[in-house]
Amino acid sequence: MYVPLQDPCREEDRQVCAATRSLARAILRRLAANAIAIEPRTRAITLTMGGGPWAYDLWKLSDIDGQELREFDLLGRPDPAWAKVAADAAHLIRLADLRTHPHGYYFVYPLEDVRDFTIILPAHSDGPVPRRNGSLA
Repeated sequence: MYVPLQDPCREEDRQVCAATRSLARAILRRLAANAIAIEPRTRAITLTMGGGPWAYDLWKLSDIDGQELREFDLLGRPDPAWAKVAADAAHLIRLADLRTHPHGYYFVYPLEDVRDFTIILPAHSDGPVPRRNGSLA
């Protein structure tokens, strides 16, 4: 039985949350298109906090099975082709307020180290779909 998602936004914030989630979905679609155009097997992007409080660096790419495809040198700069991907991923992380929204609500998943995040790229253009238990895929 499908259980609808419980929206963590307060009633008075629902329109803003819906608009922010639509923006996150659009960024995720563009992020996926750009990443897959460069490396077709990419299904997950992992980033780590970089030089500034809102700067994130690409760390690694993984395929559908979680196998690492590529690891980036954090001391160097990634190939310029990845600049758009890194910028979109950082923007998506900044949209996600993980103190008030569940992990994955804005398609961002924190890792054990608080500086690291992963973004699962959607297999279809609308982004991850809700799982049957009500959580987000």
